[in-house]
Amino acid sequence: MDRLAEIAENYGHSLKPHHKEQFETSTLEDMQTELSDIQSKQDQTKTLMNMNRIEKFLSGMEDLSKTLTAIHNRDTGHAMAYVWGSIRFLLRVTSPTEKAFDSVLDVYEQLGVHLPQLHNFEKLFRTFAGFEECLVNIYDDVQRFHKLAYKLFSLRTKLWQRLHKSVWKDLGHTFKQLAKSLDTHRKFIQMYSAGRIDNPHGSGNSYYNNRQYWDPIEDDFNRYRYGAKEFWREFEESEVERKRKQRAAIKLWISSSNKVAEMHKRFQNTRNICPKSGRWLFKRHAEVCDWMKEDEPPESAVWLHGSKGFGKDSPGTVFGKGKTILASLIVDELKSLSASETKNRIPSESNIYYFYCQEDDNEHRTYLDILKGVLHQMIYADEYILPLCDDRMHQGVEDNLSNAETAQTLIEAFIEHAPRQYIIIDGLDECEPNEARQTAHFFMQQVSKCDNDVKLGQLRVLFTSQTMPELSKQMPEGDASIILDPKDNAEDIRTYVQKRIVEFSGSNEFNRGFNLSDADKQQMESIVCHQSQGKFFTHLSSMFLYAHLTMEYLLQQQTKGELLEKINQEMLPKRLEDIYERLLGSIEAKLKGLEGGDSQWEKAKILLGWLVCAKRPLRWHEIQSILSFDPVNEVVDFDNRMLRHNVRKYLGSLVHVLDGDHIRLIHSTARRYIIDNNRISENEVQCRLTALCLRYLSLPCFVNGYQDMQRKENAKHGWFSFQDYACSHWHSHINTVIRSSNDIMVLHADIQTQAVQAQWEFATALNLFIERHGHQLTSEIHAELEEDPGETFQGFPEKFHENLRKIWNHIFTHQKGDFDCRNTVGITQIDDALRINRTCLEEHFVPTDSAINTDTIEDYYGPNLFKCQRTLCRYFYVGYDSAKARDNHHARHDRPFTCPIACNLAPIGFSSKKDRDRHVRIYHREMSDRPSMFEAPARKQGRFKCSICDDTFTRKTNLRGHERSHFGDRPYSCSTCGKAFGRQSDCRRHEKIHARRGA
Repeated sequence: MDRLAEIAENYGHSLKPHHKEQFETSTLEDMQTELSDIQSKQDQTKTLMNMNRIEKFLSGMEDLSKTLTAIHNRDTGHAMAYVWGSIRFLLRVTSPTEKAFDSVLDVYEQLGVHLPQLHNFEKLFRTFAGFEECLVNIYDDVQRFHKLAYKLFSLRTKLWQRLHKSVWKDLGHTFKQLAKSLDTHRKFIQMYSAGRIDNPHGSGNSYYNNRQYWDPIEDDFNRYRYGAKEFWREFEESEVERKRKQRAAIKLWISSSNKVAEMHKRFQNTRNICPKSGRWLFKRHAEVCDWMKEDEPPESAVWLHGSKGFGKDSPGTVFGKGKTILASLIVDELKSLSASETKNRIPSESNIYYFYCQEDDNEHRTYLDILKGVLHQMIYADEYILPLCDDRMHQGVEDNLSNAETAQTLIEAFIEHAPRQYIIIDGLDECEPNEARQTAHFFMQQVSKCDNDVKLGQLRVLFTSQTMPELSKQMPEGDASIILDPKDNAEDIRTYVQKRIVEFSGSNEFNRGFNLSDADKQQMESIVCHQSQGKFFTHLSSMFLYAHLTMEYLLQQQTKGELLEKINQEMLPKRLEDIYERLLGSIEAKLKGLEGGDSQWEKAKILLGWLVCAKRPLRWHEIQSILSFDPVNEVVDFDNRMLRHNVRKYLGSLVHVLDGDHIRLIHSTARRYIIDNNRISENEVQCRLTALCLRYLSLPCFVNGYQDMQRKENAKHGWFSFQDYACSHWHSHINTVIRSSNDIMVLHADIQTQAVQAQWEFATALNLFIERHGHQLTSEIHAELEEDPGETFQGFPEKFHENLRKIWNHIFTHQKGDFDCRNTVGITQIDDALRINRTCLEEHFVPTDSAINTDTIEDYYGPNLFKCQRTLCRYFYVGYDSAKARDNHHARHDRPFTCPIACNLAPIGFSSKKDRDRHVRIYHREMSDRPSMFEAPARKQGRFKCSICDDTFTRKTNLRGHERSHFGDRPYSCSTCGKAFGRQSDCRRHEKIHARRGA
């Protein structure tokens, strides 16, 4: 019976200390008194429920207690006290909440019907000591249930009420398993009824000593014992798999950026060059250390920020991140402290979440992006809240989480459930001000709620950003507002330079080392550090970036003499634009030194130009598709024309590659310097890229009458890889050429050869495009079109001007159309061809299929072949890996009322015109045609302020309903007619109308 005591003790350890004391002293009489009191209260309030449901369970527990006592088990009283205490606690806590109380009674009834009447088998347990294990198994199963129920109902009342429905539903599998297990014990015990154990040969002991009598019983018992263990082992394995699938489905539904962890790893790698980099933060700012380590921190929210001179960090880059590097350091420091055994450690169960905002990444710059990024990490840190996520996922009709309020609700539950969590949000200044304000307001609100209502320091939030006046009101103040000095990382830069200097001595595949003396190395260190701290660099990010780029530039020198010449202070570039220019020059010299060097350098310029001028970030397979397109012969030839080397061979340290083959420039400043130098003309690149789009869309596969067999063959060979980009951006490139490239479109006698070639390509491409698709262009001149694009194009043939006016009028008319119209290519036969081409890919190929030799379909098209049909949606080019996911996504676009301008706050529109008009009045007041007709009466100033529009309310519930209206969310539906409302009170008021009508 040691196992009984062990089970009881383990159960006791799962209780909170004050509950453990109460349970240990509980008796059957205490539980009965509690039950009687509950019945009396319900009788007084006329809320009596069917309490008879618990009768069989209580009877079974009394039997269990008496039987254990009868066989002289000394642990019975202590073990059963936990049973009486559990029943007493669960009934007392849930009785005020009808649904919770009812659900607990249901499970007690479900278990009770499978409990055996143990008093009928007392002789069995006295005769065969081994059968006591059946009693322990019954006790174990009962306490399994009590442990699960206690875990839920011992939470704060508001939290368990929020979680009850979803968690209890999710536990249904376990409750059924417990009932089956109890039934197994009951049936086994009943096998050995009084008749089975009576001695058929008299009352002597000789028969009991006969092995023929014991062996069958022992065999049966061993099968029972083994079966009971296997029963639970198999169930627990199935539960692990069920939870894995549940989490995977929730992850897909959240659909957050998958780049957060990768970005963090890249920042770690940057810091690993200088492991002590940034640790000055902990020495100079005790507020950060207190925020991390103190059980009750002076401040639960901290804001690290710098003046405008501190620099606008670029989290998507490799170097020059300033505050982002500090944010990644804090994340890793927290992880280290949670795993530490020192006295300064933080609780090992602490959860650490982080997010890096990024201005040029449409998955890292909005309030919803941030919520989803944090929520994605939470579902892996805390499994207990998964049922709530699963419940919310199945309540919606959308394949992806697109509702900020839903994300907020889930995050609030995770925050309240975990004992301690840290949230680090880096680079809020990378977001639009309104998005940053919402983010700061929500997380500061959660900090305040935890500090005041739960426990001081349970939630700790750290923000990093530039100092932004529009954020100051939302952010922590006083000691929690930490201003960073650009000179703080001077030692970090010196350490970094020292680490990189080692590379000048070692041999590698590119050089044999420079054979530098210690004096040479010291001079290099001194010069680079001095230059990075120069008057041109008041930004921390620029200082570090300069040091990195300078070291890269010096490593590209061919001889020791050239290197020593460059590190002379007068020879080393002093500005970032100068170092970029030198790096481009080094890449040019390196490539031109290879076989076919001029061609290699031209490819490098083409790649850089596309990265700078593309209307959205390009993936490597899209860049390859442009390179593989031969506009003259009208073919796409991946096999012979795609680059077989990594992009870094051509662009070196100016770019890096993210997972998913996203190609990014090393830093946001690189774009400006690349297009300002004399090697690459932005206008020329824009002109050529526009011509490529027009030429590509003029291929026979985009014209009516194309043969299906030929289409399938071309699909296999990658012909449709560029269609996502060309179909969605051809008109915006023409717009850019018309509005911004006037200098290249004017013929001069001394114009450069390259410019002449670019303008010829554009004019020829436009003529071919009109020839193939002109009959489907809009012929009627739009009434609002005033500008004549031909006025800026002097010296071109009249035919070109005619074609340009025709295409410009068509584009203008298309962009003036409704939202559905703007979400198409705008030319019917191209729209049709796009749909047919995609269907061909979806029906005949999967990413792993062979395309040509060892090339796969994924090499040509990427991993996702199922794309959204709307050109303005990011999933038009990102896509999904299955038709089901894509079709579910299409349901998101069924909201018929859309914002009249491109708006990040309303990407999928509204379900009613009223919601859309309200959105326009709040966010786009200059467009609203409904000014107030009457002067609004004065009203009491409310203390609950909207984080979006600054309206105030006297009641919090009104604020919540108002905030839902910003996004057109109406979660409360009439049970009779289905009409949706933003506030529950409005829904109830509406339902009373049906009641009065007898509906």
